[in-house]
Amino acid sequence: MFELSILPLDAILDFSMKMLAFLAGLAALIFVHELGHFLAARKFGVVVEKFALGFGPKIVGFTKGGTEYLIAAIPLGGYVKMKGEEVEESDADEKGSFSAAPVGHRLGIAFAGPLFNILFAIGIYYFVYLMGVPALSPVVGTVNEESPALVAGLQTGDRILAIGDEEIFYWEQLQKRVHESPGHSLDFKVERSGNIIHVLIAPVAEQITDLFGDKESVGLIGITPLVRTITLVKEGTPAARAGIQEGDILLKVDGTEIFGWGDLKTAAVDKPGQELTFHVLRNGTEVLLKITPEAKTAKDLQGNEIEIGLLGIGMSGEMTQEKYGLIGAFNRACEETWKLTFLITVSIKKMITGSIPADSIGGPILIFQIYGEQAEQGFNELIRLTALLSINLGLLNLLPIPVLDGGHIFFFLLEILKGKPVGEKTRERAQQVGLFMLISLMVFAFYNDIMRVIS
Repeated sequence: MFELSILPLDAILDFSMKMLAFLAGLAALIFVHELGHFLAARKFGVVVEKFALGFGPKIVGFTKGGTEYLIAAIPLGGYVKMKGEEVEESDADEKGSFSAAPVGHRLGIAFAGPLFNILFAIGIYYFVYLMGVPALSPVVGTVNEESPALVAGLQTGDRILAIGDEEIFYWEQLQKRVHESPGHSLDFKVERSGNIIHVLIAPVAEQITDLFGDKESVGLIGITPLVRTITLVKEGTPAARAGIQEGDILLKVDGTEIFGWGDLKTAAVDKPGQELTFHVLRNGTEVLLKITPEAKTAKDLQGNEIEIGLLGIGMSGEMTQEKYGLIGAFNRACEETWKLTFLITVSIKKMITGSIPADSIGGPILIFQIYGEQAEQGFNELIRLTALLSINLGLLNLLPIPVLDGGHIFFFLLEILKGKPVGEKTRERAQQVGLFMLISLMVFAFYNDIMRVIS
């Protein structure tokens, strides 16, 4: 007799919800991208024969206005099939054909897909900032020794209300203002124990390491935000086994007071395998818990292997709502989209040059995992991830690789410069090379995903 093991219902439901979030997000990204091509083609009088979400066998579809709309079996892409899209097609020279359209129109159709992905991100962020998004309050945590903030008398628990004439509502505002003001004396309006005081602090120019490991000079005053409230405890981790609970306030680890991630890194993350005493405040009572950070191998920004102590917790500080009106939300959405566009562009450049290790490239499995994690955090986090991936999709499609939009755009620009289309054989060879590169990249991304799961 064989014993049949049945997965717990909650595990099945959890997986189903993650898969639903993943497929919904992926479908939205593909639909928006192909909608850009579709609307641009219609605008320029090019006949669209098919509008498809997915590849492979058709699952369902209908025809309207001469266009077949369909959903295919493999949900990892989509396409818009236009009349006479290839020069060798019999109707390539007819009216309404893509190949017969002016080169400027073809260029606009190719560019419209990535453009719609960027506009979609702006639309998501506009909605997010109109409704309000959680943001870290400007409450001081750690004040570094011999820092301008300590010399000026800033203390842990101080709330920054304004810098000069600018009201400060979020930590990011505070950080940006300080970074931009090295050497300038700033008037900090501070709330301390119910009293309002003014503190003059001049940020000093210092070198910091950005997300990519590069050095940049910014103004610093030597403070970090007050972050010590436990907001996430992952199952099966040292913190969960020790009894850490969401809502606990982490006061100390052994003798080190915790005011932020930097303190926790020094006190625990940098001590894998060592038994530590965590002092947490729970419902007004201090509780002592013994935790041994689990040794784990990770990689730093340069790709070097390092050993860290895994705890399995997430922490946050005091949160507020970052919310704007109709115009303010649009400005903030454009600012966030531009910032992420710049960061992703730099990331792509560094991956190509090898500055970022190739094993950081992820595929559908990684995206599924991230979507699942963000779905657990709520709808707000889920749609913000969708906006980020939409920007990523738009920029990747602009790479000058044949078969991608960027490859078509490159050929159309050459056509404008030369005054005639690129030769058919040249385009065919380039598309074969591009297809090989794309398939190789997809295989490599799948390989990385599988190795992450295994490890």
